[in-house]
Amino acid sequence: MDREEAVNRKFATVYRGLDEKEVRDHLKRLQDEIESRDQKIRQLEGLLDDREENLNSFRSVETSINEAILTAQRAGDETKRIASDRAEEIVSGASAERERIIEDAMARARHIASQTEDMKRQSKVFRARFKMLVEAQLDLLKSEDWDYLLDFEQNQAHRLDDMEDRKPESGE
Repeated sequence: MDREEAVNRKFATVYRGLDEKEVRDHLKRLQDEIESRDQKIRQLEGLLDDREENLNSFRSVETSINEAILTAQRAGDETKRIASDRAEEIVSGASAERERIIEDAMARARHIASQTEDMKRQSKVFRARFKMLVEAQLDLLKSEDWDYLLDFEQNQAHRLDDMEDRKPESGE
């Protein structure tokens, strides 16, 4: 029954007013209709409450997800920052190590060059001294004194032989 029908309903007139049975039947139908609608309203309100509860649950999940996303994003940003800082430290350390290695290599190269020059000087001095020694030995070999010394031993041996030959024999 709709509103118009409930309001515009005409009742048969009887002695002393309206037909009581008809009015009671109509009121009974109205009561049934109101109860039916009240029940539908309660069902719809329950359904609405369930939907609202679901919606609130979804909103809670959405909020949790958004918070988790923000937390993950912050953690990612922090991780990137830490990694960037660490990378800068590694690059800085590697650069310092490179400089130290280059400086050590340069120092070694200078030391080796110095040693090489020193060895060249020593080699020149050694060569000059050795040359002088060889030349002195060669001069000695070429000198007459050497011949005299060689002849001296032979001459000494002959003189001894001669002296022995000249010796008077003591048994005579």
